[in-house]
Amino acid sequence: MSDQESFLSRLRKGEPDACELLIEQFEDPLFRFFVCDHRDYHLAQEQTAETFAQLICALPKMKGHDDQLRAFVFSIARHVRFRYWRQPSISRCNVELVKSVSDPQPSPEHQLADREQLERILEVISQFDSPLRDILILRFVEELSVNEVASAMALPVGTVKSHIHRGIAKLKMILSDSECKT
Repeated sequence: MSDQESFLSRLRKGEPDACELLIEQFEDPLFRFFVCDHRDYHLAQEQTAETFAQLICALPKMKGHDDQLRAFVFSIARHVRFRYWRQPSISRCNVELVKSVSDPQPSPEHQLADREQLERILEVISQFDSPLRDILILRFVEELSVNEVASAMALPVGTVKSHIHRGIAKLKMILSDSECKT
């Protein structure tokens, strides 16, 4: 029995040292095979690993002689590649496209502007008289529903709605006046 035949026999039995030799022998060629196909380094690493996983499972069933091992390895690699291309395109993404998509989180500049605007609104609201101030804070800061505000303030719902409407109008007027002055 030649060294190659003995190597294949040990591979079929699943001996760890033979599997390590297989990986050493085919890792670089498989990686190059995948990189040449799609130029994606990380995907090529994944596909190389997937090929070895499938290869270890398929070796006991391999028909043929030791001289067909290389063809067998690349046959499995081709199947791994084909399975990848048959997957829904959602798993394959263009890196440049991903980079061009904006982050859904507001930018630090927008967060700062929003915070400054909120501070200005709260400053103006704090100058309002008690029922109006409390109603606006409960409704918009504490995010209570109109019914919950009415219940908390012991006021009719209609009264709360009219206070909210008048408060928003007053707030807009004060804020627009202060913007015109600056």
